[in-house]
Amino acid sequence: MQDETPRMSAQRQHGRRLKHPPTMATLILVALLASAASLANTPREVGWQELIPAGWTPSQPDLSQFFHDPSAPAAPQDTSAPVVESLHDTSISIRGFVVPLEWEQDAISEFLFVPWFGACLHFPPPPPNQIIRVHMERSLPEVEMFHPQILTGRLLTERSDSDLAVAGYQMVGAQTRRTTR
Repeated sequence: MQDETPRMSAQRQHGRRLKHPPTMATLILVALLASAASLANTPREVGWQELIPAGWTPSQPDLSQFFHDPSAPAAPQDTSAPVVESLHDTSISIRGFVVPLEWEQDAISEFLFVPWFGACLHFPPPPPNQIIRVHMERSLPEVEMFHPQILTGRLLTERSDSDLAVAGYQMVGAQTRRTTR
């Protein structure tokens, strides 16, 4: 066999047959890396309890005035609630309800996301570690605030004040979809 020139070698490598085809281990490694990259972009489904640091117990609001005089202002929010710092910049998915902050016509562009319907409006606000402030790139139809939602996006552990409540978290790149529970 004659000595192969670099050009001949390149031609042979670009042909249909490879001298050293990929091994099964190489193919498995490529598949695992592609799978891991896909999982890294999949939001982690979390419950509201996961937004509360281990060992922290919320203070109990004084609801005595609320039940005797429903027009009385809600009990003040305990704003000292800590957040779970390890969740910063994590892609999550969480179920809850929309409390509008900003809306134009019939669309909500900014809202607080809370664990139960009516939080911050008809009841005292939950602690900040149970509120996520959301700025939507595409507004949410106003009618959706009456239905449970699944919120998905990148969670930030950044405090935010509004007229209704203090939020311990914010979400960017948020999307919502209606859910039945």
